[in-house]
Amino acid sequence: AGIYARGQKLGNDPHAFSIFGDCQSKPDVFLGVYENDPAVVSALPVQLQETVANFTGSFNRESPTVKDATTLAGLLNPLWHEGKYTCTWNESPAECELRIHNPSFVFINTGTHWVTRNQEYLETIVLQLLEAGVVPILATKADDRYQGEKTNADLAVMAAKYGLPLWNFWAEALVLPEHGVYTKEGQGGLGDVYLTDQAILLYRQSALEALDSVWRAATGK
Repeated sequence: AGIYARGQKLGNDPHAFSIFGDCQSKPDVFLGVYENDPAVVSALPVQLQETVANFTGSFNRESPTVKDATTLAGLLNPLWHEGKYTCTWNESPAECELRIHNPSFVFINTGTHWVTRNQEYLETIVLQLLEAGVVPILATKADDRYQGEKTNADLAVMAAKYGLPLWNFWAEALVLPEHGVYTKEGQGGLGDVYLTDQAILLYRQSALEALDSVWRAATGK
């Protein structure tokens, strides 16, 4: 609540959230359905319909922070946005998105990528968001391709260190066959990192529930 309140004083939009993610965060895979399919929205519980109404305009938008193969390092690299979305070469995709969309909440949902400095990059992004009064929502991954490097554990540690919301999709996906992931044809080298159709449905629903919980906790609704 303290982060959110500070952000409101700084002028953040209470009706906007952003997503920092890769191909599985694109609107057609992730949350766009809540803006372009009224039947899906009308079937939601009333509380979640209220959340959709509050954040309409954020679910189905393209952004400099959602792109195939986006990593935490990419979010900090001014070359990654390719100068699109009015981004300048003096700002990273993360900085550009904060400027153009002015969100109050951000999902950090960058897929399965892991590099030696992953934790450092994650902390850099988290600190940028906190400085801007934006509430980060950290998302764990359904696959465990990099379990040896403790990607999901790193996210949990970061959430605990700064008292941040953790959307534990890894735990949510335990109920699904094969943990909701599969190997895409022609990309066998990546392993089981893509979400099944069943997993995508759970992915969307649980993300909306996470946004709802964090929004209500931050605002006291």
